[in-house]
Amino acid sequence: MKSNITAIKNPQIENVKGFHSNGVHCGLKNEKKLDLGVVYSDTPADTIALYTSNKFQAAPLKVCQKHLLDNIAQLLVVNTKHANACTGEEGINNAELICEEAANLFNVKQIDVIPMSTGVIGEQLPMKKITEGLKLLKPVINEKNDCNFAKAIMTTDTYFKIYGVKVKINDIEYSIIGTCKGAGMISPNMATMLCFVFTDAVISKELLKIAFINSINKSFNAITVDGDMSTNDTAIIFANGHAENKKIDSSGSKEYTDFCDALDEVTLNLAKSVVKDGEGATKLIEISVHNAKTTNDAKLICTAIANSNLVKTAFFGEDPNWGRIICAIGFSGSIYNPKDVSLSIEDIAVYNNGEMQNHNAESLKKAFQKKEIKIKVDLNIGDKNWTMWTCDLSYDYIKINASYTT
Repeated sequence: MKSNITAIKNPQIENVKGFHSNGVHCGLKNEKKLDLGVVYSDTPADTIALYTSNKFQAAPLKVCQKHLLDNIAQLLVVNTKHANACTGEEGINNAELICEEAANLFNVKQIDVIPMSTGVIGEQLPMKKITEGLKLLKPVINEKNDCNFAKAIMTTDTYFKIYGVKVKINDIEYSIIGTCKGAGMISPNMATMLCFVFTDAVISKELLKIAFINSINKSFNAITVDGDMSTNDTAIIFANGHAENKKIDSSGSKEYTDFCDALDEVTLNLAKSVVKDGEGATKLIEISVHNAKTTNDAKLICTAIANSNLVKTAFFGEDPNWGRIICAIGFSGSIYNPKDVSLSIEDIAVYNNGEMQNHNAESLKKAFQKKEIKIKVDLNIGDKNWTMWTCDLSYDYIKINASYTT
């Protein structure tokens, strides 16, 4: 990390000037757990959103896309338990009703409200509970709290996820804070999760969009837990300009490079936290492919290894069956010559240039026992690289998902 970019200890959304957040229990979840959250900006913020490529996009995503035609928003509302997906016109109307209610309560334009939902697909929203919850949130939006918004958006997550940095430009500082939820149904092309990033930096809308797309591609589009892609995946960045730094408006400037580096620091930390918290996960696995002919070839191999149930279960069982990784490379669809391929696990070479390598079996077994494991594949055919992160597949993943709605 650059010297002018520092991680924020115990970050809060409120570390970003002009943003306020809170969460309440409104009856969507049992046991008084927080289930409805709001983030409010004192002024309208430049807002860029990226969405799932799943064709069954949930109702709130459709409303969000309509509201962000001008790329401006001021209020974010997120409910859990119910995804509001595959709910037809009633679902879209309910998402708009949430925006209308929230706009009236917080005195903002309805079109500047962003609704988001996460939970079970195919259930209509319990609107009375949500509107009553919004009424509870309005008077406490400025109250100090312990990351209640981040907690309120959790589903099967085992812990809330938030990360932030400060960036110093001359004598002025701005902050970037991100929070997300996700543990299951995680796959690239907007991993199945919700991610919200907030910054008080002054930056042109055009550069904000480019930086965010690039950052998400290297982070949330480079993780997988189970290969499933949800209907509600969304990543959004809000920039309200309250830091009053000199506007970042040149793609060739150091200020823009620093902004991109800081944003990447936030999104990659959040993305890794999703994988670490994958449903039933016990290990974080990093897969890097080097010297591919094209970036897409490198991605194909990363994805094939990361989504292979046989690879994932081998790591869970700590069984050093590296042949499963070779198998995944073989069916990935990537272009390469098998005689040029090399494979190492935690720097232990197991295959090189078409030949298996002599290695210490006990050392390899110990490598499989680590909590964080690196797999490196070298195709020796070009100069393109890609890295992805995944987790193992355990008994608990089946337990969680076999009774998700019951």
